[in-house]
Amino acid sequence: MNKPINQNAKQALNMLKMEIANEQGFNYNEVSDKIESNAPQNTLEGISKNVLAGELVGGAMTKSLVTKGEEILLKMYKEK
Repeated sequence: MNKPINQNAKQALNMLKMEIANEQGFNYNEVSDKIESNAPQNTLEGISKNVLAGELVGGAMTKSLVTKGEEILLKMYKEK
C-alpha cells in the first residue's frame, strides 16, 4: 500500500540533500534530483563519482535524520 507523498516533506528532504551535498563539495541537480560530483559528466569517471557522491550524501542524510529523531525522543522523555 503506497501512501500519497507529502510535498512539504519531500521539499524538506530535498533541501537537506542540497545542504549536505554542498557541505561535502557536491552539486545537487534539482532537475534530475541527483547528486553530481565535480568530475566531467557523461564519462565513466563522472558516473562512478556520481554514484559515490550519492552514497556519501545519502549516508550523511540518514545520520542527520537519526540524530534529529534521537533529539526529539530525548526531549519527549525529559518532559514526562
